[in-house]
Amino acid sequence: MLKRSGVARYVPNVPTLARFAKTVVGLVVVALIAAACDPNPEPEAACTVGANGGNPVIIVGGTFSPGFANEAFLGNSIEAAGFTHCIFELKGDDDIGNLPGTMPIEVSGFALKLFIEDVLAWSGADQVDLVGHSQGALAARAAVALYGAEDNVDKLISLAGPNTGTDAAALVELLAGPVLAPFGVECEDVAPCHQMQQESDFITMLNAGGLTPGDVDYYAFTTDNDELVWYWGTGPLGIPVIRHDNAELGPGATNLDVDDMCLIRVVGHLGMIVDPVPIHMVIDALNGDPIDVPLVTCLLPPVVI
Repeated sequence: MLKRSGVARYVPNVPTLARFAKTVVGLVVVALIAAACDPNPEPEAACTVGANGGNPVIIVGGTFSPGFANEAFLGNSIEAAGFTHCIFELKGDDDIGNLPGTMPIEVSGFALKLFIEDVLAWSGADQVDLVGHSQGALAARAAVALYGAEDNVDKLISLAGPNTGTDAAALVELLAGPVLAPFGVECEDVAPCHQMQQESDFITMLNAGGLTPGDVDYYAFTTDNDELVWYWGTGPLGIPVIRHDNAELGPGATNLDVDDMCLIRVVGHLGMIVDPVPIHMVIDALNGDPIDVPLVTCLLPPVVI
């Protein structure tokens, strides 16, 4: 059973799960959820009430990303803009120190779907807005595309999400070394390491119905200085070049790079949740305004991480 906000909740039976348990992968996900998930946080603990009402905003953190990292700059800025906001950490594997984002992405996506329902019941709102960073963008999209949360989501904002998969070398560099070594595991032992790669079974399943399903407003904010979300493409004269368009969400979304707002702005992968430029872009999107970063924000010192 999956614990939802501290209350035991049985996973729905197979007929109820029919739309997303159509593959062996879907059935395995149900088993994983039933056996291994920690409880979701209570909305009262995970959310901060904003001054202006509107849709609650759920920030979905990335791989290894604890709640405070998403709260420090992005969460506080969303609160300052008047929105109620909540922090949702990805699900962690107990055998890997419960590090966020070490369980399969489907598990985090399904748990997020349940958290969305809890936030709506707590707030009285009809819909939420999702802001997903890195792997968190995939979990947010999974909640919508695979687990039926589309009616409950108004806007979905991807910050440096590997939406069509990323290069394996980038994932190995991120997940290996000092983070996983103390637990005696390598990248190949962590499910999302495989799932976030280009042409993985998970990416194929997630994108099978298109990159922007449902009546949801999609945004993909990217950076050409992303150390994690990239792949080798072909440039002029067949020369290999690094590309970052795998973080985009296709023609059904508003796709913007940080450089589109501020020429020569250098923001790295983690900088997408702390740098003032992408944060301003998020606030514009949440307000339903045109994405327009003022010059004074562009001139602030960048956060290159």
